[in-house]
Amino acid sequence: MTDHNEFKNPALRYRVFPMTHHWMGDHNAHMDAYREYGYGGAVTNVPFAGGFTSSEDNLRKFATLMDAMEAHELGIWIYDEDGYPSGQGGGLVLDGHPELRAKGFYMVRRIAYEPKHVHYHLDDVSDKIIWAAKYPLYIPRLDDTFVQFDKMEAVPFTDTEVVCDLAQREILFIFCVKDAHEGSHATHNVSSFKNNINVMDRRAVRRFLDLCFEPIAAAIPDAYRRAANVFTDEPSLHTSYARDYETWNYALAPWVDGLFEAYEAEYGQSILPNLPLLFEGGTDAYPIRVKFYELVGKLISEAYSGQIARWCEAHGCGFSGHYVCEESVSQHVMQYGNYVRVLSAASYPGIDVLGCYPEIYDYNTAKYAQMAVRKKQTNGMMVEICPFANVETFKEAPLDNMTAVMGLLYLAGVRHTNSYFGADFSSWRGGIFPNAKGYTNQGETVWFNEYVGRLGTVLDGLHNLCDTFIYYPLEDAQAKMKPAYCGSWQTCDHKADEATSALARAVYEGGHDYYYVDREDILSAARTAEETGTAMISGCPVKNLLLPGVDVMYGDAYAALETLSKAGVNVIFCGEKPRFDAQTGKALAPNALPVSALSEIISALDSQNTDAFRGSAEGGTVLRGKFTANDGRTLYMLANKSRTDAALPYCGKAEAEIWDPSDGTVKSLSPGETVRVPAMRALFILE
Repeated sequence: MTDHNEFKNPALRYRVFPMTHHWMGDHNAHMDAYREYGYGGAVTNVPFAGGFTSSEDNLRKFATLMDAMEAHELGIWIYDEDGYPSGQGGGLVLDGHPELRAKGFYMVRRIAYEPKHVHYHLDDVSDKIIWAAKYPLYIPRLDDTFVQFDKMEAVPFTDTEVVCDLAQREILFIFCVKDAHEGSHATHNVSSFKNNINVMDRRAVRRFLDLCFEPIAAAIPDAYRRAANVFTDEPSLHTSYARDYETWNYALAPWVDGLFEAYEAEYGQSILPNLPLLFEGGTDAYPIRVKFYELVGKLISEAYSGQIARWCEAHGCGFSGHYVCEESVSQHVMQYGNYVRVLSAASYPGIDVLGCYPEIYDYNTAKYAQMAVRKKQTNGMMVEICPFANVETFKEAPLDNMTAVMGLLYLAGVRHTNSYFGADFSSWRGGIFPNAKGYTNQGETVWFNEYVGRLGTVLDGLHNLCDTFIYYPLEDAQAKMKPAYCGSWQTCDHKADEATSALARAVYEGGHDYYYVDREDILSAARTAEETGTAMISGCPVKNLLLPGVDVMYGDAYAALETLSKAGVNVIFCGEKPRFDAQTGKALAPNALPVSALSEIISALDSQNTDAFRGSAEGGTVLRGKFTANDGRTLYMLANKSRTDAALPYCGKAEAEIWDPSDGTVKSLSPGETVRVPAMRALFILE
């Protein structure tokens, strides 16, 4: 455990790093301000104007900037983009290379109830036709029509045309590729309307490295060794639409050249006969979609996060930053195929938070990403804090709002903070930066940086000790994912999101910490149970495994639940059991494992709790975490998300200490005393 002085005066590396794309006036003065306001460093970039990394002058300026930051003892993260989202380098990467743009493919149907001649011409915004096939229709009665996918007949096509005769009761499917751009995150962002790269395409990402990373390394050979990490900002597939109020002409699935061949190599079967099932169909489509989106996740993790991480690590730093829509299982599929896989391929996981007050902060933002932290055993994750959602409400109490959320974030695994939560520098040094308005004055900013620094100091290197695990039902969202013509929030099945969030919120706010786990974790836990008699996940014994009420689950993971139950794990379904096997689409076999209501689950967890803090807090909602401190003692973190003080009795049997990050003080705590947790603040209790 750190000593009291280190806690009182946290090192700069634990403090907040502002996101700084443009330095004010004399950058040395700006850096002086950062030091006097208590910051620990900054995330910064090669100047954007004049060609970004293609400009030798910009690279010289960046070298000078890095030297000045080090002279001011400020830590450095390198931002990888000119603008946002990451990948296109302010237009450099795609200049002259339209084939590297983000791509999607869409489906065209032509049906014949009577013989029909079809002559299809590619439209003026699409690249090419990639597949065409016809199928007989099964029409058992006039109000029902089914495609016989096992009787596919390939149809000749060129890049731009399909000419085909359809017999009575046949259907033709044509698949075409186009840019994934309009209506996507590539246009609905705060930076530009530019096309972005295809994150599944190794060539596109390699060109991003060649044009936006390599020039820095060539001009400043030790630049990346001097930086802690590279920050990437919300790269994604761009095949989904960002706004519910817009409707577009194409429903896109992710595409990269060689995708069909990659599917066959991965799974030993062609996707072509079942290609329409990505866009339509019932439970028979589930296995195809699950495999497809798993492959998409693998391709992104190899082409983007994995390839860039390897480059960064070879040059002396890590690859971090964050992705988009971290808080939604459905969006994990829509944006990345498999978000956790993509995130885990980076060197250091990261998230961002737009809902920066406790009433709208989504626990899953950090909790889902914590899976990557747990699997990789990194020292937590990075957060970019950005008060973007419901700004007017946030402004009513910005310091308290942001402080409350920081406690929740560090409780769930954050260990480093990068920030758009700006300070007000307008009166500093007599007003040399008159336009630098922000949320907090100098005194408040110093306090906030010290508060965050103390959270990081205490939790450095520590991982939550949990014996309760909640299943992350990615395959339910993958199985139900169908490309849409308008904003995804209206058209996507959100059962996985709703069921998981309701269960996790009740558990967390009931005073019980947890980890999310996936199929891989369950299978691994079942193996350890069979081999040793004890189910373990990432070194933690498994006491409770809770499953949200969804429809689809991997059959092998579902079967493994009985092995875990026999090993003494409390395996409980919340509300309902899954019905369909993600691997076959068939009905899952019944089992005798219990189904319980949320209230029953919380009561069961309460009855097991023997920790030093248990039960509901009086006066507010206090979330809790438990850790083993570096000196072997038990550490508790209490985070009050409420706007009123809360109280919890200390049920420990030994003298303890209260470490207060608000002021750096350490006080004694005796058994039976009540701990007052201030509104929107966190405390540490060290036994």
